[in-house]
Amino acid sequence: MRKNILFITGQFIPYAKSIGGVIRVYSFLQTLKKKYNVYLLADSGNYNGYLGLSKKNLDLVTIIYLKKKKISSTLYLFKNFIFFKILKNFLYLLSIDYSFSSSYFQKTLKIIESKKINYIIISGPPFSLFFLIKKIKKKFPYIKIIVDYRDSWTGRINNLSLLLVKKIVRNFIEKKILNYVEYILVATNNIKKNLSQITKKKIILITNGYINNFNNTKLTQRNSSRSKKILVGYFGLISDQSDGYRDIKILYNIFKNDLFLQNKYIFYFFGNNTISKTSIKNFSIFKFKKNIPYKNVLSVMRQMDYLLCLHTERNTSKEVITGKLYEYISSKRPIIFISAGDTEGGEIVKKYRLGYSINYLKMNLNFFFNNLKKNSMFIANKNISIFSRKVQNKKLLKIIK
Repeated sequence: MRKNILFITGQFIPYAKSIGGVIRVYSFLQTLKKKYNVYLLADSGNYNGYLGLSKKNLDLVTIIYLKKKKISSTLYLFKNFIFFKILKNFLYLLSIDYSFSSSYFQKTLKIIESKKINYIIISGPPFSLFFLIKKIKKKFPYIKIIVDYRDSWTGRINNLSLLLVKKIVRNFIEKKILNYVEYILVATNNIKKNLSQITKKKIILITNGYINNFNNTKLTQRNSSRSKKILVGYFGLISDQSDGYRDIKILYNIFKNDLFLQNKYIFYFFGNNTISKTSIKNFSIFKFKKNIPYKNVLSVMRQMDYLLCLHTERNTSKEVITGKLYEYISSKRPIIFISAGDTEGGEIVKKYRLGYSINYLKMNLNFFFNNLKKNSMFIANKNISIFSRKVQNKKLLKIIK
Protein backbone atom coordinates (compact mmCIF):
# COMPACT_ATOMS: atom_id res chain seq x y z
CA MET A 1 0.00 0.00 0.00
CA ARG A 2 1.36 3.42 -1.01
CA LYS A 3 2.27 5.66 1.88
CA ASN A 4 0.90 9.20 2.11
CA ILE A 5 3.44 11.99 2.46
CA LEU A 6 2.75 15.63 3.27
CA PHE A 7 5.46 18.09 2.26
CA ILE A 8 5.31 21.50 3.95
CA THR A 9 7.29 24.49 2.70
CA GLY A 10 7.08 28.27 2.44
CA GLN A 11 7.12 29.68 -1.06
CA PHE A 12 6.50 27.48 -4.06
CA ILE A 13 5.76 28.00 -7.72
CA PRO A 14 3.84 29.83 -9.10
CA TYR A 15 4.18 32.20 -6.11
CA ALA A 16 7.97 32.21 -5.81
CA LYS A 17 10.23 35.00 -7.07
CA SER A 18 13.08 32.75 -8.14
CA ILE A 19 13.87 29.11 -8.76
CA GLY A 20 16.64 28.95 -6.16
CA GLY A 21 14.31 28.75 -3.17
CA VAL A 22 11.96 26.11 -4.61
CA ILE A 23 13.91 23.80 -6.89
CA ARG A 24 15.13 21.54 -4.06
CA VAL A 25 11.55 20.90 -2.97
CA TYR A 26 10.48 20.56 -6.62
CA SER A 27 13.11 17.86 -7.19
CA PHE A 28 12.12 16.02 -3.99
CA LEU A 29 8.53 15.93 -5.21
CA GLN A 30 9.64 14.39 -8.51
CA THR A 31 11.44 11.64 -6.61
CA LEU A 32 8.68 10.93 -4.08
CA LYS A 33 5.67 10.92 -6.40
CA LYS A 34 6.93 7.83 -8.23
CA LYS A 35 6.39 5.64 -5.17
CA TYR A 36 4.04 7.51 -2.83
CA ASN A 37 0.93 9.66 -2.66
CA VAL A 38 2.35 13.14 -2.20
CA TYR A 39 0.68 16.31 -0.93
CA LEU A 40 2.27 19.75 -0.74
CA LEU A 41 1.23 22.60 1.53
CA ALA A 42 2.71 26.00 0.68
CA ASP A 43 2.01 29.70 1.03
CA SER A 44 0.53 31.77 -1.78
CA GLY A 45 1.21 35.38 -2.73
CA ASN A 46 1.98 37.28 -5.90
CA TYR A 47 1.75 35.15 -9.03
CA ASN A 48 5.15 34.80 -10.74
CA GLY A 49 4.48 31.83 -13.00
CA TYR A 50 6.36 28.55 -13.16
CA LEU A 51 9.73 30.11 -14.04
CA GLY A 52 10.30 27.54 -16.78
CA LEU A 53 9.81 24.54 -14.50
CA SER A 54 7.38 21.98 -15.84
CA LYS A 55 3.90 22.26 -14.35
CA LYS A 56 3.17 18.85 -15.83
CA ASN A 57 5.79 17.28 -13.57
CA LEU A 58 3.59 18.21 -10.62
CA ASP A 59 0.47 16.46 -11.98
CA LEU A 60 0.67 13.57 -9.51
CA VAL A 61 1.25 15.91 -6.57
CA THR A 62 -1.76 17.39 -4.79
CA ILE A 63 -0.85 20.99 -3.99
CA ILE A 64 -2.69 23.03 -1.37
CA TYR A 65 -1.96 26.75 -1.13
CA LEU A 66 -2.84 28.92 1.84
CA LYS A 67 -4.88 31.97 1.05
CA LYS A 68 -2.92 35.11 0.32
CA LYS A 69 -2.65 37.23 3.45
CA LYS A 70 -3.33 40.95 3.35
CA ILE A 71 -0.43 43.00 4.68
CA SER A 72 -1.15 46.25 6.49
CA SER A 73 0.90 49.35 5.69
CA THR A 74 2.54 49.09 9.15
CA LEU A 75 3.59 45.48 8.57
CA TYR A 76 4.79 46.36 5.07
CA LEU A 77 7.12 49.02 6.49
CA PHE A 78 8.22 46.61 9.21
CA LYS A 79 9.15 43.92 6.70
CA ASN A 80 10.75 46.17 4.12
CA PHE A 81 12.61 48.56 6.39
CA ILE A 82 13.17 47.09 9.83
CA PHE A 83 13.50 43.47 8.70
CA PHE A 84 15.88 44.02 5.80
CA LYS A 85 17.73 47.06 7.05
CA ILE A 86 18.14 46.69 10.78
CA LEU A 87 17.02 43.43 12.38
CA LYS A 88 17.38 40.97 9.50
CA ASN A 89 19.60 38.41 11.25
CA PHE A 90 17.93 38.90 14.64
CA LEU A 91 14.49 38.10 13.26
CA TYR A 92 15.95 35.25 11.21
CA LEU A 93 17.14 33.62 14.44
CA LEU A 94 13.76 34.14 16.10
CA SER A 95 11.99 32.75 12.99
CA ILE A 96 9.75 35.78 12.63
CA ASP A 97 9.15 35.56 8.90
CA TYR A 98 6.46 35.61 6.23
CA SER A 99 5.14 32.17 7.27
CA PHE A 100 4.77 33.07 10.95
CA SER A 101 1.10 32.09 11.03
CA SER A 102 -1.33 29.69 12.72
CA SER A 103 -3.05 29.02 9.38
CA TYR A 104 -0.38 26.45 8.51
CA PHE A 105 -1.23 24.34 11.54
CA GLN A 106 -4.98 24.39 10.96
CA LYS A 107 -4.57 23.40 7.34
CA THR A 108 -2.03 20.70 8.26
CA LEU A 109 -4.50 19.11 10.69
CA LYS A 110 -7.18 18.92 8.00
CA ILE A 111 -4.80 17.31 5.51
CA ILE A 112 -3.53 14.75 8.05
CA GLU A 113 -7.03 13.68 8.99
CA SER A 114 -8.47 13.58 5.49
CA LYS A 115 -5.48 12.00 3.70
CA LYS A 116 -4.26 9.63 6.42
CA ILE A 117 -0.71 11.03 6.33
CA ASN A 118 2.16 8.68 7.33
CA TYR A 119 5.14 11.02 6.84
CA ILE A 120 5.56 14.77 7.02
CA ILE A 121 8.57 16.55 5.53
CA ILE A 122 9.06 20.21 6.48
CA SER A 123 11.59 22.24 4.50
CA GLY A 124 13.09 25.46 5.87
CA PRO A 125 13.68 28.29 5.74
CA PRO A 126 11.27 29.76 6.75
CA PHE A 127 12.04 28.19 10.10
CA SER A 128 8.79 29.32 11.68
CA LEU A 129 7.42 26.18 10.01
CA PHE A 130 9.50 24.07 12.40
CA PHE A 131 7.27 25.24 15.24
CA LEU A 132 4.57 23.02 13.74
CA ILE A 133 6.53 19.89 14.65
CA LYS A 134 5.83 19.69 18.39
CA LYS A 135 2.13 20.44 17.86
CA ILE A 136 1.80 17.77 15.16
CA LYS A 137 3.71 15.15 17.14
CA LYS A 138 1.62 15.66 20.27
CA LYS A 139 -1.63 15.21 18.37
CA PHE A 140 -0.40 12.51 15.96
CA PRO A 141 2.54 10.68 17.63
CA TYR A 142 2.51 7.92 15.01
CA ILE A 143 3.41 10.29 12.17
CA LYS A 144 7.07 10.26 11.23
CA ILE A 145 8.50 13.74 10.71
CA ILE A 146 11.51 14.63 8.57
CA VAL A 147 13.00 18.14 8.58
CA ASP A 148 14.92 19.50 5.63
CA TYR A 149 17.49 22.25 6.13
CA ARG A 150 18.05 24.08 2.83
CA ASP A 151 20.05 26.57 4.94
CA SER A 152 21.13 26.58 8.58
CA TRP A 153 18.91 28.10 11.22
CA THR A 154 21.09 29.14 14.15
CA GLY A 155 24.26 27.87 12.50
CA ARG A 156 24.05 30.43 9.72
CA ILE A 157 24.43 33.58 11.82
CA ASN A 158 27.98 34.38 12.98
CA ASN A 159 27.41 37.95 14.16
CA LEU A 160 29.10 38.46 17.55
CA SER A 161 26.42 40.92 18.67
CA LEU A 162 23.84 38.14 18.31
CA LEU A 163 25.88 35.42 19.99
CA LEU A 164 23.72 35.30 23.13
CA VAL A 165 20.46 35.21 21.14
CA LYS A 166 21.93 32.51 18.92
CA LYS A 167 22.88 30.32 21.91
CA ILE A 168 19.43 30.68 23.48
CA VAL A 169 17.56 29.80 20.28
CA ARG A 170 20.02 27.01 19.44
CA ASN A 171 19.91 25.25 22.81
CA PHE A 172 16.39 25.97 24.03
CA ILE A 173 14.35 26.04 20.81
CA GLU A 174 16.05 24.38 17.85
CA LYS A 175 17.55 21.52 19.89
CA LYS A 176 14.21 20.71 21.54
CA ILE A 177 12.33 20.80 18.24
CA LEU A 178 14.73 18.26 16.75
CA ASN A 179 13.90 15.84 19.56
CA TYR A 180 10.52 15.28 17.91
CA VAL A 181 11.77 14.34 14.43
CA GLU A 182 12.87 10.98 13.01
CA TYR A 183 15.34 12.21 10.39
CA ILE A 184 17.14 15.41 9.46
CA LEU A 185 18.05 16.25 5.86
CA VAL A 186 20.71 18.87 5.18
CA ALA A 187 21.92 20.52 1.98
CA THR A 188 25.53 21.17 3.04
CA ASN A 189 28.31 19.67 5.12
CA ASN A 190 28.49 22.79 7.28
CA ILE A 191 24.84 22.44 8.27
CA LYS A 192 25.45 18.79 9.14
CA LYS A 193 28.45 19.72 11.27
CA ASN A 194 26.53 22.42 13.15
CA LEU A 195 23.52 20.21 13.86
CA SER A 196 25.61 17.25 15.01
CA GLN A 197 26.67 19.40 17.97
CA ILE A 198 23.11 19.69 19.32
CA THR A 199 21.40 16.43 18.30
CA LYS A 200 22.09 12.72 18.00
CA LYS A 201 19.31 12.21 15.47
CA LYS A 202 20.22 10.75 12.09
CA ILE A 203 21.46 13.54 9.80
CA ILE A 204 21.49 12.77 6.07
CA LEU A 205 23.40 14.93 3.61
CA ILE A 206 21.42 15.37 0.39
CA THR A 207 23.21 18.08 -1.51
CA ASN A 208 21.50 20.24 -4.07
CA GLY A 209 22.35 19.53 -7.67
CA TYR A 210 21.30 19.99 -11.25
CA ILE A 211 18.17 18.49 -12.78
CA ASN A 212 19.12 18.82 -16.44
CA ASN A 213 22.48 18.03 -18.02
CA PHE A 214 23.51 20.15 -20.97
CA ASN A 215 24.30 16.98 -22.96
CA ASN A 216 20.54 16.37 -23.14
CA THR A 217 19.67 19.97 -23.99
CA LYS A 218 19.57 21.58 -27.40
CA LEU A 219 22.12 24.38 -27.32
CA THR A 220 22.20 27.61 -29.26
CA GLN A 221 25.40 28.95 -30.75
CA ARG A 222 27.52 30.72 -28.17
CA ASN A 223 27.63 34.49 -28.58
CA SER A 224 30.80 34.65 -26.53
CA SER A 225 32.78 33.08 -29.35
CA ARG A 226 31.82 36.05 -31.54
CA SER A 227 32.40 38.74 -28.93
CA LYS A 228 35.76 40.29 -28.15
CA LYS A 229 34.55 41.18 -24.66
CA ILE A 230 34.34 38.73 -21.78
CA LEU A 231 30.69 37.88 -21.18
CA VAL A 232 29.75 37.18 -17.56
CA GLY A 233 26.29 35.81 -16.79
CA TYR A 234 24.46 36.02 -13.47
CA PHE A 235 21.17 34.16 -12.93
CA GLY A 236 18.87 34.91 -10.00
CA LEU A 237 18.04 37.70 -7.57
CA ILE A 238 20.32 40.75 -7.40
CA SER A 239 20.03 44.08 -5.56
CA ASP A 240 21.95 47.21 -4.59
CA GLN A 241 21.14 46.99 -0.87
CA SER A 242 24.33 47.50 1.12
CA ASP A 243 23.32 44.95 3.75
CA GLY A 244 21.85 42.51 1.23
CA TYR A 245 23.07 39.04 0.37
CA ARG A 246 23.74 39.93 -3.27
CA ASP A 247 24.87 43.54 -3.46
CA ILE A 248 25.76 44.48 -7.03
CA LYS A 249 27.66 47.56 -5.82
CA ILE A 250 30.61 45.28 -5.07
CA LEU A 251 31.01 45.01 -8.84
CA TYR A 252 29.82 48.49 -9.78
CA ASN A 253 32.38 50.23 -7.57
CA ILE A 254 35.20 48.38 -9.31
CA PHE A 255 34.07 49.03 -12.87
CA LYS A 256 32.46 52.49 -12.73
CA ASN A 257 35.68 54.53 -13.12
CA ASP A 258 37.84 52.00 -14.94
CA LEU A 259 37.57 52.41 -18.71
CA PHE A 260 39.93 49.51 -19.35
CA LEU A 261 37.63 47.10 -17.48
CA GLN A 262 34.53 48.61 -19.08
CA ASN A 263 35.97 47.85 -22.49
CA LYS A 264 36.84 44.32 -21.42
CA TYR A 265 33.54 43.04 -19.91
CA ILE A 266 29.78 42.81 -20.30
CA PHE A 267 27.67 41.52 -17.39
CA TYR A 268 24.25 39.99 -18.05
CA PHE A 269 21.90 39.76 -15.06
CA PHE A 270 18.96 37.42 -15.68
CA GLY A 271 16.14 37.40 -13.13
CA ASN A 272 14.31 39.63 -10.68
CA ASN A 273 16.28 42.56 -9.35
CA THR A 274 15.73 45.39 -6.87
CA ILE A 275 18.07 48.06 -8.21
CA SER A 276 17.21 51.51 -6.89
CA LYS A 277 20.14 53.57 -8.14
CA THR A 278 19.72 54.94 -11.65
CA SER A 279 23.49 55.03 -12.18
CA ILE A 280 23.61 51.25 -11.75
CA LYS A 281 20.50 50.58 -13.82
CA ASN A 282 21.95 52.60 -16.72
CA PHE A 283 25.56 51.45 -16.39
CA SER A 284 26.60 50.53 -19.92
CA ILE A 285 28.24 47.17 -19.20
CA PHE A 286 25.39 45.93 -16.97
CA LYS A 287 22.55 44.36 -18.96
CA PHE A 288 19.47 43.56 -16.87
CA LYS A 289 17.22 40.89 -18.38
CA LYS A 290 14.05 39.08 -17.37
CA ASN A 291 13.93 35.58 -15.91
CA ILE A 292 14.85 32.87 -18.38
CA PRO A 293 12.46 29.89 -18.46
CA TYR A 294 14.21 27.00 -16.76
CA LYS A 295 13.97 24.77 -19.82
CA ASN A 296 16.00 27.34 -21.79
CA VAL A 297 18.42 28.49 -19.12
CA LEU A 298 21.25 26.05 -19.87
CA SER A 299 21.56 27.15 -23.47
CA VAL A 300 21.74 30.80 -22.34
CA MET A 301 24.36 29.93 -19.72
CA ARG A 302 26.41 28.27 -22.40
CA GLN A 303 26.62 31.55 -24.30
CA MET A 304 28.63 33.12 -21.50
CA ASP A 305 32.38 33.00 -20.97
CA TYR A 306 31.89 32.86 -17.20
CA LEU A 307 28.99 32.38 -14.80
CA LEU A 308 28.85 34.47 -11.61
CA CYS A 309 27.85 33.59 -8.05
CA LEU A 310 27.71 36.49 -5.60
CA HIS A 311 27.28 36.51 -1.81
CA THR A 312 28.04 39.81 -0.08
CA GLU A 313 26.73 39.23 3.47
CA ARG A 314 29.69 38.41 5.70
CA ASN A 315 27.92 36.93 8.72
CA THR A 316 26.21 34.18 6.70
CA SER A 317 28.94 33.34 4.21
CA LYS A 318 30.45 30.15 5.62
CA GLU A 319 27.81 27.62 4.60
CA VAL A 320 26.72 29.27 1.34
CA ILE A 321 26.18 26.95 -1.61
CA THR A 322 23.72 28.79 -3.81
CA GLY A 323 21.40 26.50 -5.77
CA LYS A 324 22.40 28.09 -9.04
CA LEU A 325 25.94 26.76 -8.60
CA TYR A 326 24.85 23.28 -9.66
CA GLU A 327 23.05 24.55 -12.73
CA TYR A 328 26.20 26.44 -13.61
CA ILE A 329 28.16 23.22 -13.25
CA SER A 330 25.74 21.36 -15.52
CA SER A 331 26.23 24.01 -18.23
CA LYS A 332 29.96 23.29 -18.03
CA ARG A 333 30.95 26.92 -18.17
CA PRO A 334 33.67 28.17 -15.76
CA ILE A 335 32.40 29.80 -12.57
CA ILE A 336 33.40 32.97 -10.71
CA PHE A 337 32.31 32.65 -7.08
CA ILE A 338 32.65 36.02 -5.29
CA SER A 339 31.90 36.26 -1.58
CA ALA A 340 32.47 38.21 1.63
CA GLY A 341 34.30 35.40 3.37
CA ASP A 342 35.07 31.78 2.55
CA THR A 343 32.07 29.72 1.43
CA GLU A 344 31.30 26.03 1.02
CA GLY A 345 30.28 26.71 -2.58
CA GLY A 346 33.59 28.41 -3.23
CA GLU A 347 35.39 25.39 -1.81
CA ILE A 348 33.58 23.15 -4.31
CA VAL A 349 34.66 25.43 -7.15
CA LYS A 350 38.28 25.23 -5.99
CA LYS A 351 38.29 21.50 -5.16
CA TYR A 352 36.93 20.40 -8.53
CA ARG A 353 38.67 23.17 -10.51
CA LEU A 354 35.42 24.57 -11.83
CA GLY A 355 36.57 28.19 -11.99
CA TYR A 356 37.58 30.81 -9.44
CA SER A 357 36.62 31.35 -5.81
CA ILE A 358 37.31 34.87 -4.55
CA ASN A 359 36.93 36.08 -0.99
CA TYR A 360 37.01 39.81 -1.69
CA LEU A 361 37.85 40.55 1.93
CA LYS A 362 41.24 38.98 1.23
CA MET A 363 41.69 39.22 -2.54
CA ASN A 364 41.69 42.39 -4.68
CA LEU A 365 38.76 42.16 -7.12
CA ASN A 366 40.21 44.86 -9.35
CA PHE A 367 43.38 42.82 -9.76
CA PHE A 368 41.35 39.67 -10.48
CA PHE A 369 39.21 41.21 -13.24
CA ASN A 370 42.20 42.99 -14.79
CA ASN A 371 44.02 39.69 -15.18
CA LEU A 372 41.16 37.35 -16.10
CA LYS A 373 41.45 35.92 -19.62
CA LYS A 374 38.67 35.12 -22.04
CA ASN A 375 37.90 31.39 -22.08
CA SER A 376 40.85 30.74 -19.79
CA MET A 377 39.08 27.72 -18.30
CA PHE A 378 36.68 25.18 -19.76
CA ILE A 379 35.28 22.23 -17.86
CA ALA A 380 33.55 20.33 -20.70
CA ASN A 381 35.54 17.15 -20.13
CA LYS A 382 34.83 16.83 -16.41
CA ASN A 383 32.59 14.09 -15.01
CA ILE A 384 29.86 16.02 -13.17
CA SER A 385 27.39 13.20 -12.45
CA ILE A 386 28.03 13.46 -8.68
CA PHE A 387 26.34 16.88 -8.80
CA SER A 388 23.06 15.46 -10.12
CA ARG A 389 19.92 15.72 -7.97
CA LYS A 390 18.84 12.34 -9.34
CA VAL A 391 21.84 10.71 -7.67
CA GLN A 392 21.45 12.64 -4.41
CA ASN A 393 17.69 12.19 -4.00
CA LYS A 394 17.94 8.39 -3.90
CA LYS A 395 18.97 8.83 -0.25
CA LEU A 396 15.50 10.20 0.53
CA LEU A 397 13.75 7.06 -0.70
CA LYS A 398 15.85 4.86 1.59
CA ILE A 399 14.49 6.41 4.79
CA ILE A 400 10.79 6.16 3.95
CA LYS A 401 9.68 2.63 4.81
